Order: sequence, then structure tokens, then C-alpha cells
Amino acid sequence: SYKNDPSSAKKEVIELAADPSKGNVNDKVRLVIVYALSNGVGNTSDIDEVAQAMKESLETKGSTISADGAAGSAAAEGGGSHGTLTKEDRILLESGLRAIDYLKKLRSMQMIPTMSSMMQTEVSGGTASSGSDMLSSFMARATNQATGLLAKATDKLGTMLGKTHKHRSTIAVENICEMRPNTEDDDYLYLDPRVRGDVDVAALRNAARAPVREAIAFMIGGGCYGEYQNLQMVANERRSVTYGSTEIVDPSTFLNHLAKLA
Repeated sequence: SYKNDPSSAKKEVIELAADPSKGNVNDKVRLVIVYALSNGVGNTSDIDEVAQAMKESLETKGSTISADGAAGSAAAEGGGSHGTLTKEDRILLESGLRAIDYLKKLRSMQMIPTMSSMMQTEVSGGTASSGSDMLSSFMARATNQATGLLAKATDKLGTMLGKTHKHRSTIAVENICEMRPNTEDDDYLYLDPRVRGDVDVAALRNAARAPVREAIAFMIGGGCYGEYQNLQMVANERRSVTYGSTEIVDPSTFLNHLAKLA
């Protein structure tokens, strides 16, 4: 685990981010973002050091993986160990660095939770895993990816997190479906279409309710496939869960949004 050894975490992230054969520019930026959001792993100066190492490596060595994931960028085509970034990759790098700076600002103002607070370990899932533990698992998987650092690891990483942790949205949906006391269910507006006339919301909440057979979780704002996958933990043979959001954002578009916000 990196929890008790943040220096090793930083060292290995820098090594991976500086390796021109591992991932394209967006992959490396996302790796730095994972590092920045991992609980107890790095402070602002550490994030700056990792981001700077990534920037210097890309500017001096280039990347053997182009922006579209194909092998053979300027570094590889040049036939040597050094190369220059393409114009497109340079734009992606500048956008990615702005995204990292924006997240650093939010983190310094404590406006975004860390990974460990965004997820809850299942009781049946074994011992609790902090954000630093997830970084350990993430790094172990990422180092084995020769191309598309995160692109190819998405399914495996999503499955790993989905089986072990419940996102905040999943916890809320489960609490409401299971009608658990002292949770979100206490404040959830419950309406029964069979009731006519004036509605006593408190009385409806306290009355015997039928089991939830179908749930619809709609996010006002951006959604992602990982959140949908995690919500399926609440679904079973007796209950279906439908997921929707204002917008489904892919990783590259999300980075662009963060850069624009910065």
C-alpha cells in the first residue's frame, strides 16, 4: 500500500508518467489526476512535481502513443529515444495541465472529496481500502499496459472498484430502495399515485410501502459509465436500476471541461 509510503507512490507515478512507451498524453494526464485525488498520497507540492516531470518528459521524449491511441508518434517515427510532441499532443498537454491546476485549486479549498470519501467499502468485501490502496492497485495494473494506459485498463479498473466499493450515488439509491432509517430515505419525497386529494407526506413515509421493483437514478450534470456500472450493485433479480444524466462525458471531454473551467 502507498498509504504509509507516499514517497514511493510519487516515485512510481513519475516513472510511469515519464515513460514514453506507456500511454498517450491524455492517459498520463489522467494518471496525474488519479494521483492528485488519492487520499493521503501527495500534497500540492508533490502534485506539482509529478505534473512537471510528466511535462518535461513529454516535451523532451515525446510519446510513442499518439493521441488516437495508435503507435508511432514523433518519438517513434524519429527512430531515436527522443522526439517532439505533435501539435495536437501539445494542445492536449496544455489543456491537461490546466485541468490539473483546476483540481488542485478545488482540492486546496476542500471543494472535492478524495477517493476514499467518495466510496464506501462493502461489509462483505473484506477490509476497508483507502484511496492510496486504490492507487496501489491502479499502479500495478497500469504498469502492465504497454499502450493506452487507461484506455485498456478501464474495464478491469471499473470491475475492481465496482465489486469492492459503492459510490455515494449507489449508497443513496440503496438506502432509499431498502427504506433504511436515518439515511437519505428520511428526507426523500415519497408519493403514492394511488392516493387522491391532499397528500400527507409524513404519513406516506411512515406507512407500509411496497418493495421497490424499479429505480431510476438521474444525475443533474455529467454522468459516466463507471457510475452506471456501480449502480448495478443495487440491481438484482427483483429490482432493476435505470441510469441517466444530463450528459454522458467521455474521459477526453471531461478533461476539456476541466481545462475550460480553469
